[in-house]
Amino acid sequence: PEPAAAAEAVPALGQAPPAVSPFDLAAGFESLVGAENEAWRELAGVWKIDVGGGDPCTAARRYQVQCFRTAKSTLALIRQLDRPGVLTLRDAYNRAAYVMLAGLSGDAAVVLIGGEPRSVPLLALADYWRGEFATFWRAPPDYAGAIVDRRSGPAANWLALQLAAARGDSRPIGAQFDDTALKGWIHTFQLTQGLPSDGVAGPVTLMQLNRAVGIDEPRLLAEN
Repeated sequence: PEPAAAAEAVPALGQAPPAVSPFDLAAGFESLVGAENEAWRELAGVWKIDVGGGDPCTAARRYQVQCFRTAKSTLALIRQLDRPGVLTLRDAYNRAAYVMLAGLSGDAAVVLIGGEPRSVPLLALADYWRGEFATFWRAPPDYAGAIVDRRSGPAANWLALQLAAARGDSRPIGAQFDDTALKGWIHTFQLTQGLPSDGVAGPVTLMQLNRAVGIDEPRLLAEN
């Protein structure tokens, strides 16, 4: 489906999904093999990003949006980050298949297949999903990689302001805040969010910060 069609398939992100028909992953796995481009186009549609026919991550950067990929995700982390993404599924022969994850409930995942939301039991998903997850996220201004100190320039200034907002501190951030202060603020935020506390604002920390301060990003469909 085109991006617009994919967006229509999930018309109200953050709200409870309509009743969806089940999808038999074992029987339908073959139809998903090699469908990576389709899954990314559906995700791009939710983000209202036109990725055209090229690399979705390259196209997304035009919108100040970055790609995040990991081979070691968990459903708990995806729930915490609260954002749709692309799941890579693998069968016993290690063939890769792809679906866009649109929502999670206590016992099922809602995925888009052919632009339509379908329900897959988590027990069935566990037979094919080994932690490979990818998604988009809205990056700070002039983002050039993980933020560890003020050398990141505008991205570090943005980070300091958002960390203050996340802890409810409305006082102006001094122009001369130092690296020690910034690292301490990152540590504190990570600890309060249940993230590994290394004092480095990488993609997972920044995605969680976006959620904490209400940055406009698509969310997973809520449970019924």
